[in-house]
Amino acid sequence: MTKNITDELQQTARQALIGLRPPRPGDEPGGLPFRRLLAAVFRARYLVFGTTLFGILVGAFLAITTANSYVSTGKFIFTAAGAEATRVDPNRATETSQETIGTAATYILSTDELLRRVVDRVGPEKILAPYQPGGGGGGGASAARAFFHKIQRDWNATKTDDITPEEALRQLRKTIAIERPRYTDVLVATCTANDPELARQILDAYMKEAIQFHIETYEDLAAYKASEQGATAALGVRDNAREALRKFLEDNQIQDFKIEKERLQEDEVASASRVGKFKDDLDIQRRVYADLTKLVEGDGAIPRYTTERRKLDVTSGTMEQLGKDLASFETERARLQTELRDPQHPRILDVDKKITATKSAMKRVAEDAMKAEPMEVEVENEEYLQAQKERSEARLAITRLEVSYNLALEFDRDAKAKLKRVLDLEPRYQQLAADLQLAEKALAAAEATWDAAKQKEALGQGHFSSLKQVEEASLPLEKTAPNRSKLILAATLVGLFLGLGLVLLMALPDTVVRTRDDLEGIEGLAVIGVMPRLESRNIKRHGYRRSRGW
Repeated sequence: MTKNITDELQQTARQALIGLRPPRPGDEPGGLPFRRLLAAVFRARYLVFGTTLFGILVGAFLAITTANSYVSTGKFIFTAAGAEATRVDPNRATETSQETIGTAATYILSTDELLRRVVDRVGPEKILAPYQPGGGGGGGASAARAFFHKIQRDWNATKTDDITPEEALRQLRKTIAIERPRYTDVLVATCTANDPELARQILDAYMKEAIQFHIETYEDLAAYKASEQGATAALGVRDNAREALRKFLEDNQIQDFKIEKERLQEDEVASASRVGKFKDDLDIQRRVYADLTKLVEGDGAIPRYTTERRKLDVTSGTMEQLGKDLASFETERARLQTELRDPQHPRILDVDKKITATKSAMKRVAEDAMKAEPMEVEVENEEYLQAQKERSEARLAITRLEVSYNLALEFDRDAKAKLKRVLDLEPRYQQLAADLQLAEKALAAAEATWDAAKQKEALGQGHFSSLKQVEEASLPLEKTAPNRSKLILAATLVGLFLGLGLVLLMALPDTVVRTRDDLEGIEGLAVIGVMPRLESRNIKRHGYRRSRGW
């Protein structure tokens, strides 16, 4: 018989036995039997005990260290008249405006300005007074109660450095609350403190300051004067900002900063473009000059002289001299004719003979020159002369371009300096312009508020709203928190359920076989005997189980 057939037969037998012995309720496969859960709790009893004990200790710690809380209560009556319709929105109904102001009353009376007044009136030292259960001493209390009171005082002690107006303001934000029940004009104010008298004193100061604050904020005449003063102050701020900006522009000789900046930027771009153009032209002329220099100087230069065959005129000097003599004689003859007025005068005739002799000599010299033989002579090279001429022109052009380039550089430096000066002034200008813009916006808002106040004053309307005290701050007779018994009970339950949860998490993936039922559940076969581990500490436990048939 093969192994696979044997395994199939064993599986068939197990299934048949399981069908003969159905599992008990709660022991079905895939679940966590209650007995296994109890066994897991028993095995992890020390863990459950530890978490429960930890919860009890935490609850006891919170119960001991948590300070008592006392709540003082006071009530205002808030009435919104129809006069606020002009200020809130003239186009809306009076009832809507009243409802709007009534809804906002709780937020208005929670502002930091009002709370700071309370801090100044009561004092940070009193608001942040340390917790003193039992009057701060032993008194007639028992030793245990005195010990607990000492722990509470030490745990809730306030450092001297922490007693500041800012810390007192933060404390009031958390302890003072304003509520307005729906469909009523009643505002309920509450203050929570660790001492009943302190709670009453803080709330009493708050209610008095709230009424004064409401009068100063919403009383008609005060609002009118405040709006007028605000408009006047805003106008002065706007004028000062405008004058500061004007003086700034005048001191820097600028009419319009933006236009001046754009103009200088355009000038700087144009000057930089001119500098670039002159530099490129100068570089081109320098290259041309260098090329022409190579043509007239150096080893590969154009020869300065060239050889030509021409008739050598040896009479040029003689002809030149004869020409000068002839011109002199003719000048002399003209002078004599003017003076003597006789063509046959011996002196005039003598000059005529000299002129005739000179012309004959010039004719003979010319004939001799015509009969001369051609010879090779050195003459200046025209190409060399042209290159030399172009080189001189290039040198002159370079000189002119250097002058223009230096002037362009000077203009460019000047344009950059002016632009840099304006750019350095820009942050200050932006600040002054922003200040002026904010001042104009503030002036517009202040003038709108003043216009509304003047309109309301002209209509002769009454107060915007009224706030009156109808119930003084109460002295708490009993503490509101903490409930120490509930703290300890809740912490104990949390520790217990935390331990049970950990046990459940550990028991779900547990596959260790510990009992006969675990083995029968896995194999599907009946267990006919068990060999217990007879350890010294487990003898009694196994004896008890054997007595039950295990």
